[in-house]
Amino acid sequence: MSHRVLGALRAGASGAVSRLKTMPDRTFAATRPHEAPLAETAQPTTQPLAQRRQELLAFYGYYEDLVAVLCDAAQYGPTPRLESDYRTLRCAVHRSYATIRPYVVAFLRYNSEDARYGIHLWGRSADAFEALVCAPTLHDALRADDGWMISRITRTRDALNLYGELLRAQFTESGDSRQA
Repeated sequence: MSHRVLGALRAGASGAVSRLKTMPDRTFAATRPHEAPLAETAQPTTQPLAQRRQELLAFYGYYEDLVAVLCDAAQYGPTPRLESDYRTLRCAVHRSYATIRPYVVAFLRYNSEDARYGIHLWGRSADAFEALVCAPTLHDALRADDGWMISRITRTRDALNLYGELLRAQFTESGDSRQA
């Protein structure tokens, strides 16, 4: 066989192998349609800076409230009020993360512990943002805490701040006189 034919066969085989390797993740996601992984809901698009800024601000509000609930729960335990707040904020963060994820992950420092935590609670790997909301309840989040929560919060906050700085710089370069 020629080298071109062998190369084409190898390329086709490696594509089939990569699809087979992702089958457990895809199967798990299909069995839990009410909780689609955050990464699968993201739709990367080129959006106007003003819209991206609004999406970041909306997400940041939910994110900060979620962090406050997680910190309060770590100190006081999963009270009924905190549990209710967590459920509400988890849904809001989950929904709004999909819109900013294509942009903010460029600034996120990854850690393999986030992936392991996601696999433990979600059945698939997670980034730091996803790891903050992959537990279905606050009680589950506290029970499964792997000691990396503060690191996740720090890394996600850093990523959000860097993305915000980029948007401010782009607003300045575009000549937009509004505060970014």
